[in-house]
Amino acid sequence: MNKIVPDPPRLPSDRECFDRALSHYLQPASPPSFTAHQDLSFEDALAQICDLLRCAAATAAGTTQGLIGDQRHIAGATEHLIDMAKTLADRALDCLQPKV
Repeated sequence: MNKIVPDPPRLPSDRECFDRALSHYLQPASPPSFTAHQDLSFEDALAQICDLLRCAAATAAGTTQGLIGDQRHIAGATEHLIDMAKTLADRALDCLQPKV
């Protein structure tokens, strides 16, 4: 005799779900998109940080001009935080330079 209703799909066991979740979340990490050279000095790294923050601040400033409302406020706050971080990085760099 033929069945009118097919059998329900087989549910995976808890162990199968666990293994599938682990294999998904614990995949080998992809290589980082940016790395620093091993011989990079602290002062040079700090100078690069200052340059990157300057570029990020310019990008945030440009983005802020095209927005309105809350989005503009959030972009402006981001620009302000970047400027604050750049000011601190510049100050740290100044502290490293020998006083004449």
